Amino acid sequence: MNPSAAWLGEIFGDEALWRPAETPRHLVDTATLAFLREVGFPAVLLDSVGVDATFLPVKGLWEADTDELFGRRTPDDDSPPTEISYCFATYGESHLMVDGDTGRVEIYVADGWDHGEGYGGLAFDGIAELAGAFGLIARFEPRITGDDPGSAIAELRAAVTEPGGEDGPFWTHVFETLDEEFGEG
Repeated sequence: MNPSAAWLGEIFGDEALWRPAETPRHLVDTATLAFLREVGFPAVLLDSVGVDATFLPVKGLWEADTDELFGRRTPDDDSPPTEISYCFATYGESHLMVDGDTGRVEIYVADGWDHGEGYGGLAFDGIAELAGAFGLIARFEPRITGDDPGSAIAELRAAVTEPGGEDGPFWTHVFETLDEEFGEG
């Protein structure tokens, strides 16, 4: 899904679409930069699934050494970073990190970084797909928190067509959270 500014603005309000005044120098992926400039990223809280991007307008992007986060280099290795990632949202102890070179959205599990278990998998191929997922969740949220959450969760599950589908690590978290909070689970 490659959502437009109009679609995201309809869902979240135009003021929720964050467009950084300056982008970090290591964020060079052209698709990411174009999306941020032309569309903007929803700096919102999706309370039903515990996903938070509200820090973006206040704090901006958290920059991190990808190899260190994902356990490909030990914390005491002082060599310069070869890859930089940026946090666009959090949920629980996990962070949705965008690779500065490729734009891939990968999950960083904060409690695993110091023992080589910080990599939580690929969430999306780019932030446009992540923003689209936010929009999709937000579209269903009123019904999920309403009178018939089971049907709404089932319809959301059926609507997921992102890479990795509902078996991907981000969607797995979303559906486990929804099932525990609102479903039969």
